[in-house]
Amino acid sequence: MRDDGERLADILDAAEKIRRKVTEGREAFDADEYAQLAIVHLVQIIGEAANRLSPELTGAHPEIPWRQIVATRNRVVHSYFDVDIELLWSVASVDIPKLEEQLRAF
Repeated sequence: MRDDGERLADILDAAEKIRRKVTEGREAFDADEYAQLAIVHLVQIIGEAANRLSPELTGAHPEIPWRQIVATRNRVVHSYFDVDIELLWSVASVDIPKLEEQLRAF
C-alpha cells in the first residue's frame, strides 16, 4: 500500500507533466487531442492520489481544496464523453500549478 509521501509524489509528478504541456500554450492544447487526453488522465491520477491521502494529512492542510480535487477527478472520469475543454484548461493552467506550489511548500 502506498503511503502519503508516495501519493504526494504521484500528485507532484502528474502536476509537473501537466505544467510542461500547458507551457506550450492554449492554441497548442486546443489543437492536440492527445494532449487533452493526457491531461485528463493526469487529473485522474491527481484526484485518485488525493482521495487516498490520510485524513491526518488532509486535515493538517485545509488550505488545499481536497474535495474539489477529488470532485474534478470524478467529473472527468464519469463524464468522459462530455469533458469541458474550457474547464480542463482552467484546471491545468491555473489550479494545478497552484496545487503544485502548495505541495512543494510542505
